Amino acid sequence: MSGDIPSRSAPVWAAELLLILLLAGQAMAQVPADSMQPPAPRKALVRSLLLPGWGQYTNGRPFKALGFGVAAVVLAGRVVAQQRSLNRADSRGAPDLELEDLAAGRNTRVLLLVANATLAGIDAYVDAQLAGFDVSLGPRAGPGAVLLEVRLSR
Repeated sequence: MSGDIPSRSAPVWAAELLLILLLAGQAMAQVPADSMQPPAPRKALVRSLLLPGWGQYTNGRPFKALGFGVAAVVLAGRVVAQQRSLNRADSRGAPDLELEDLAAGRNTRVLLLVANATLAGIDAYVDAQLAGFDVSLGPRAGPGAVLLEVRLSR
C-alpha cells in the first residue's frame, strides 16, 4: 500500500464546494421573516460573478442557482479535461495543428465559463432590482373583445 489518497476530479471538488457554500448560506440565512430586507442588487451581482448561482440563491431563486452552478461546474470540468488533453498531446510531441485545435477548444470552454458567470451576474442583478414588483398578467373581458392586462406595482 503506497499511502496515496485517491484524488477526485475537478468537477467533483467544484460540486462539493458549491454544495457546502449553498448549505452554509442556508444556515446563515435563518432570520425572522419580519427582518428580511429586499436583496441588494450590487451584492447579488458580485456574488454571482464570483460563484455563479450564489446571487440567485440569495435572491430566493434556488432552481436558477442550481442551473447556473451546475453549468459552472460542468464547464470548469471541461476546461480542466481539455487542458489535460493539451498537456498530454504536447508531451508526446503532437503536431502544431493538433495543439492549436486543443488550445482553441480549451479557450472556447473558458469563454463559455466566463459567459455563464456574466449571465448569472446580470440575472441576479436584474432579479434583485425587480424583487419588490408585483406583476399581474392575465386576460380581461372587454366590450366585444378579450384584452390582455399587465399590471406592475411596487
